[in-house]
Amino acid sequence: MTLREDDIPGREPAGPAEEPGPDVSIIIPCCNGGESIRKTLRAVFAQRTSRRFEVLVVDSESGPETIDVLRAFPVRLDRIRREEFQHGRTRDRGARLARGQTLVFLNQDAQPGTDRWLDLLLEPFERSGGVLAVQGKVREPEDAPGFFWNSCPRGFSYTRETRRWTRTHRGIGFSTVNCAIRRSVWEQEPFGEVEILEDKAFQSRIHLTGDEIVWSDAWVVHSHDYTYEQLKKRVQNEGFGWRLVGVTYSAGDLLRDLFRLRKYAELFRGLMQGRVKSVSEVLFPVVRPLWLYRGNHRNRGLLKG
Repeated sequence: MTLREDDIPGREPAGPAEEPGPDVSIIIPCCNGGESIRKTLRAVFAQRTSRRFEVLVVDSESGPETIDVLRAFPVRLDRIRREEFQHGRTRDRGARLARGQTLVFLNQDAQPGTDRWLDLLLEPFERSGGVLAVQGKVREPEDAPGFFWNSCPRGFSYTRETRRWTRTHRGIGFSTVNCAIRRSVWEQEPFGEVEILEDKAFQSRIHLTGDEIVWSDAWVVHSHDYTYEQLKKRVQNEGFGWRLVGVTYSAGDLLRDLFRLRKYAELFRGLMQGRVKSVSEVLFPVVRPLWLYRGNHRNRGLLKG
């Protein structure tokens, strides 16, 4: 008689085989994402990929409308109190809960642009074991362009501190709007208790020779628009964040950027083309240097609201 494996004395009968865990965890912080996160999740779950992936949403007390959207998709939902949210801490929380060996971070309003987004984002890891993180790209929506300066050749963050940062880091200002990180790397270098610019703080710690973070062609649709007050707060917070990562925006930087004639030429072209329509867009070449400087030197924390 031939014994089956389950008949061997002292052995427990074999249970059903466990399903393999995900290869990739897509982590999305959320707060009242509504229709924006619905579009993002639709695009994520429309990916044509052989990779097993999970989607983990860390939600900061969203209202019923957003919760209904999230429950319409097969996501893992983790809920925190709104006062617990912090850019570094919340992303670390998502990473700890994630089960994949690759961590993808995505904003709630950053919709993958194609059904090959995930594979394109992760391809650089397969080409080189020395790649620790991958930076995806961001495009403005074609049908509803947002803030004028986001689509300009020199972009929203044209000021000197950002230009210095990207020159030092091989042309990349790392951003968790659309990126991927090896889990083993995050375990050694979590984002930490960083109120803002947690991505730049992470970049500064893993950037050693220049090839640790590389570009990918994986792009998302992501845009912002600002009232004057929103713009002022955003730029001050950015200035404060630069100070957290050891970057100083000096009075000399302020003056050079304030009198940077190219920005005024771009403003003039935008006005002539009818693309500049709001007060915040008109004032941007002055607002960004002034309030960036204030945030970098005077702010003692993030401006809320």
